[in-house]
Amino acid sequence: MGGVQVRPSRLGTTYVELEYEALAGEQAMAWAAEGEEVARAHQLRAQGLARRAATTEVLLAEQELAVREANAAYLHAARVLLPYTRREPGAKWRYALCWPLLVLGDMSGVWAAAVSFGEVPAIALGQALASGVAAGCAGLVGSEVKALRLARGRARDPETLSDDERRYQRLFVGRDRGARLVGLAGLLSLVVMALLSVGIFILRASTEGTAAGAMFGCLAAATAMGSFLLGYASADEVADLLYAYQRRARSAERHFRRLGSASVLRRQAEAAEAARSLGVEHQARGLAATQRVEALAWRIQHNNAVVTGHGFAAGEAGGVIGRRRRQDGAQ
Repeated sequence: MGGVQVRPSRLGTTYVELEYEALAGEQAMAWAAEGEEVARAHQLRAQGLARRAATTEVLLAEQELAVREANAAYLHAARVLLPYTRREPGAKWRYALCWPLLVLGDMSGVWAAAVSFGEVPAIALGQALASGVAAGCAGLVGSEVKALRLARGRARDPETLSDDERRYQRLFVGRDRGARLVGLAGLLSLVVMALLSVGIFILRASTEGTAAGAMFGCLAAATAMGSFLLGYASADEVADLLYAYQRRARSAERHFRRLGSASVLRRQAEAAEAARSLGVEHQARGLAATQRVEALAWRIQHNNAVVTGHGFAAGEAGGVIGRRRRQDGAQ
């Protein structure tokens, strides 16, 4: 221990310590400034996107409410009305698929006969299309007949409806539900079917004979009756209402997902996070550089033990003599 020298009690803060203390402070500020510089582009981009991102977030919040309301409405309708359905909701695609096929089949027969009769093909095509659509529409009354039958089966006294069922009161009240109008539509459908059958019979008979005319006339009538049966089988007002609620909920969810994945939100968040991360990184580098300069200051004193000694005396290592910098660079 004879060769150990403690820091002289009369020695205050040396110029070297002051120099390195200033250098350490410079490092902290220099790294902070560099961090601000490299983060500036990201900050500007984030600020530029802030207004659009805020607008999108407002719309996102409103759309979230719409999703909740649409899902709640669908779940409520499904819970209350599902026992009254006669087919699964969304199964009307069978009607949407088969109806055009019936129209196309009737149209092709009329078109071929009209062309054989000597009509211009383009004009014959328009006439055939109108005839096919008329045959298909003649059977649409089938859905009205089915709706009327189901409505009569659901009809109840309004006083017996529960609070939940009153939200769909129109489905449960009224026994007539336009029966006379449905009857009139059915009568008109029969007239259309008869006119189509007779017209096609005459057209085919004039070109291919009576047998061909009778056959194609029967096919035209069968198309109209097939459309009637197809409409009758697929009609279900309650199932259609449930499907409408379901589509509304799914549409709201899709719109909500599109808003949530909007690029402006992603780009604004990325720019803001990049700016923050660069600031934190350079702050940490500044603290590390400060510690490095402080370590060099201690090395200078260690290399000049003749002047500053080898260390503090016992009981003075906490910094009674001289000033020791905390980890954050403060005095």
